[in-house]
Amino acid sequence: MTGLPRLLPLVALVMLAACRNGPGTVEHHAKTLAPHITVLMPEGQDGPVPAVLLFSGCGGVISVQDDYAAIANEAGVAALIVDSHSARGIGRFGARLLVCSGARMRGGQRAGDVIAALAHARELPDIDTSRLALIGWSHGGWTLLDTLTRAGDGTPPDGLRSMPEDALEGVRSVMLVYPWCGVLNRARDHALPGSPPVHALLAGDDVIARPQACAHLFEHQHEAGAPVDWTILEGLTHAFDAPDEPFDPRVRHDADGTRRAHDWFSSQLETSLIATRD
Repeated sequence: MTGLPRLLPLVALVMLAACRNGPGTVEHHAKTLAPHITVLMPEGQDGPVPAVLLFSGCGGVISVQDDYAAIANEAGVAALIVDSHSARGIGRFGARLLVCSGARMRGGQRAGDVIAALAHARELPDIDTSRLALIGWSHGGWTLLDTLTRAGDGTPPDGLRSMPEDALEGVRSVMLVYPWCGVLNRARDHALPGSPPVHALLAGDDVIARPQACAHLFEHQHEAGAPVDWTILEGLTHAFDAPDEPFDPRVRHDADGTRRAHDWFSSQLETSLIATRD
């Protein structure tokens, strides 16, 4: 028994470390999510490079994310594709049935993935953590808006015990492509004045993520002082830039619209991550 008093401080330290990195912490969530983050680095770059983190729509990661990642790499920007679905064991059928219906993995829960993915990116030695950007499609856009509101008022995402004060450190731009701005979107009644600049691309004929709902939300945020701008591409539907989107009569791929969205993305990367290096 004489050695027990000496062991107690060590045991306490081990237990304290376990609590700090256990379920509910950003560190634990980042470690769990890391195997489901695909990191694509640009070729021929010397030193740390800026990075953009990509969050898919409710159906999960498809070729859209690969297409935009390739554009980022071509511009000298690393791309981190975050697969929130595979991290939860959600397949294609489950995604359509549960996530797209709002029954599972709503924006408030997935917001924890954004914070965890940013924490993971900051641990990568080839990433310039002072030059980060986020982009989300549809459900991913909802997720990013929810994340911004929570970072603004300190409310932790579902599944995290607390919101880090530096959760969005280094994030210079947030891009939204046909985001869902429905009644469950937290940004409808929570302010964004302190967020990084938000840039949104809306589809004029979108009946899934209606552009009118987003325009109303953005107008309200803009009047409150939020750094937000948006563009409506008339004549385009939801997922217009997704050539492999499962059949849906409400969705129509548009090659010209895709090109315009890609050019918009390239311009946003140039302005926020490449042109300014401080």
